[in-house]
Amino acid sequence: MNEAAKRTTLVSMDQLVSVSSRLHSLPDIYLKIKDIIADPDSQLSELSDVLQTDPGLSARLLRIANSAFFGLSNKVDTITRAVQVIGFKHIHNLVMATSITNAFKGISNDTVNIEKFWIASVERALVARMLAERKRFPEAERMFVGGLMLDIGHLVMYEHLPEGVQEAHDLSDAEFKPLYMAELELFGFSAAELGAALARHWQLPESLCNQILYQDQPELAEHKVEAAIMHVAKNLAGTVPEPDSVKLAFDSIPADVREIVGLTAQDCEQLLADVLGELSETLELIIP
Repeated sequence: MNEAAKRTTLVSMDQLVSVSSRLHSLPDIYLKIKDIIADPDSQLSELSDVLQTDPGLSARLLRIANSAFFGLSNKVDTITRAVQVIGFKHIHNLVMATSITNAFKGISNDTVNIEKFWIASVERALVARMLAERKRFPEAERMFVGGLMLDIGHLVMYEHLPEGVQEAHDLSDAEFKPLYMAELELFGFSAAELGAALARHWQLPESLCNQILYQDQPELAEHKVEAAIMHVAKNLAGTVPEPDSVKLAFDSIPADVREIVGLTAQDCEQLLADVLGELSETLELIIP
């Protein structure tokens, strides 16, 4: 192990979570909304009043409510109406997604192009949502948020362990092992474990934390369908929707995971074409 790798092992996961949570804290409005939604006695008007204190967030929610994302037939022109038609859970998930992308928007270094990172993240999010819809999975939109957050651990690594990230990729390539196994060897934790730990520190929903945690090893998850969807989204996103490229990506997914999701190579090609069709608009909505 060279000196760069030795240095990375001196940084613990807890240290990275602590530093990242200080540098990239979630806004107060998200915490207020979380508390309102958690209160069974809360009123629709309370949520609307809090949302309207943030004009930028309100505008984004109205755009989302009127987009193909929800496919509503009537125009939504007020936050109160948006809360009515979208619902508390959807509002929570959307505010969480926009809060997290905003929290990390200032990252910039030679290791990561933040714009490309979020494009890839939105692709994963769309794949996850469409897979969930195909499975008639309840709250498919919640899976969108999971896909968006899936690689948050790597974003922290890019910011604080740039040399270690490259070291992990080199080790993965040299020894033909999955990247998460190379990370475990070098750091003692994987990007998935780091991302889940940060999500838990932020007190995000446990289901989301588990989607992040088990993305590389869905067979270990209690909720295997959610973990399998995330694993497929991770492997498919970014693939060109052409037969040869799709086959390579499809074959990289374990057979038992494909069976859980109920996926064929032909399904993947159409799915990826649908994702590309929605990508531009979704990027504008989530990351303007």
